[in-house]
Amino acid sequence: MRGRAPLPIGTSGQVSYSGPKGKVVALTRFRDFDGQTRRVSAQGQSRAAADAALKEKLKSRTHLGGLELTRDSTIAELSARWLPTLTQSQATQDAYRQKVVRYIIPGMGAWRLWEATTGRCEAFLRSLQATAPAMASQSRVVLSLMMGLAVRYDIIEMNPVREVMMQAGERKQVSALTVEEVQALRIHIAQWADEKAGRAATLDAMDLFLATGLRPGELLALQFSDVDFRAGTLTISGTVKRDSVNGLHRQKFPKSESGKRVLTLPLFGVELIRRRKASVKGDLIFPNRNGDPMEPANFRRLWREARGDVWEAVKPSSFRKAVATLIERESGSLIASKQLGHSSDAITKKHYIERDRNAPDSSLILEKLNQRVIVVHDPAV
Repeated sequence: MRGRAPLPIGTSGQVSYSGPKGKVVALTRFRDFDGQTRRVSAQGQSRAAADAALKEKLKSRTHLGGLELTRDSTIAELSARWLPTLTQSQATQDAYRQKVVRYIIPGMGAWRLWEATTGRCEAFLRSLQATAPAMASQSRVVLSLMMGLAVRYDIIEMNPVREVMMQAGERKQVSALTVEEVQALRIHIAQWADEKAGRAATLDAMDLFLATGLRPGELLALQFSDVDFRAGTLTISGTVKRDSVNGLHRQKFPKSESGKRVLTLPLFGVELIRRRKASVKGDLIFPNRNGDPMEPANFRRLWREARGDVWEAVKPSSFRKAVATLIERESGSLIASKQLGHSSDAITKKHYIERDRNAPDSSLILEKLNQRVIVVHDPAV
């Protein structure tokens, strides 16, 4: 004789009631999402109240990975379930974990999931935005991904972070170095490099930034084996990163898929790399003194020392803007975006190209609007 058929997953059986009036207990069996059937009970002052409390308890009940996670679970508990599911690069995982530990858990970790409404999430993120705008923007991404996990497992019905409206910040206008400014800066860096041995590499790095528009991590990951001296091309095949698992290392692929590109070098770029190949040991074009990848933080420190106070506003990203703006003026934004390794020219235009406020000369076209029709009046009329 066959036994009783099991309950379908996510459903409950008949409800039984016990206890005196004022302390009624409603009891049922519920088949959880791990396939196990468990007893679930709730208490109320009447049978109707106990039944309503039981229904609410069953409505919020689900399991994730064998560990219970319900609408009454906290944001901190959700983060503990979410972090192990990440599949991004280790550096990205480290960045996400940092936002969780430093900002999200201290600010809202004790909230129950049902308490994380759009209004409350917006208030938290706006308060963070007032003190750390960049961290608020990144924390919003992390929090939205966490809540997305809760939605996918039917713990909550909608992602409350999706409708959050952040305070609109003042949009910064892109400002790119002019050719004349680049030349003046190069003279300044060359004088600084001449003052002490070992500084020439910083000047070479600046020149290669100007020849390519690379990201700092990409530049530090360049290898002589990436260069085709005959064709005058440079393959961007990696970046230098630091993460909690691998430490400082050369990652064998760039920041994104669109970052994998082959650049045609100007003549001064080819000659620079050829000269460094004759004096640098190993395959890295810009290694540290031990021949290993250079720490990006150390490179930034050297650059700050080299530029001094006069050129304080100039960062490595300033050269990307100068390269993008110059190429855009000559060949258009799409070519500039491919040079920089962006997936579309929208990113390039928004963050790297200084707007050209000079409209094209259309004066001859507009002159047509100045043509006068001469009307001859007949005296006899």
